[in-house]
Amino acid sequence: MNCPKCGSDYIVKNGISLSQKQKYKCRECDKQFVLNPEKKISEEKKMVIDKLLLEKISLRGIARSVGVSTVWLQKYVKEKYQEQPEDLHVQKKDVEN
Repeated sequence: MNCPKCGSDYIVKNGISLSQKQKYKCRECDKQFVLNPEKKISEEKKMVIDKLLLEKISLRGIARSVGVSTVWLQKYVKEKYQEQPEDLHVQKKDVEN
C-alpha cells in the first residue's frame, strides 16, 4: 500500500472513520486517508446545492438543509469558483446622481 499523495510505503494505521473504515496515515507527508473512499454526495444533491448557492442563503444554512458538512461545502464552492473563467466580461454601470 502506498500513500496517494507522495507514494511512500511508510504507512501506519490511524484509527477508524465514522463510516467504520480503517484510516491510515503516511509517516513521510502526514497525509491521512482511507482505502476506497465512498462518494456520498449524489449528483442530484449537488444540483440542489448549485441552485441554493444562487440564492442569498448562508453556506451553513445550505449545509444544514441539504445534509452535508460545512467543510465539504466550502471545498465544493471553492472548486466551483476555480472552474469559472478569469475574465467574465463584467462592465461597470454608469450611475447618474
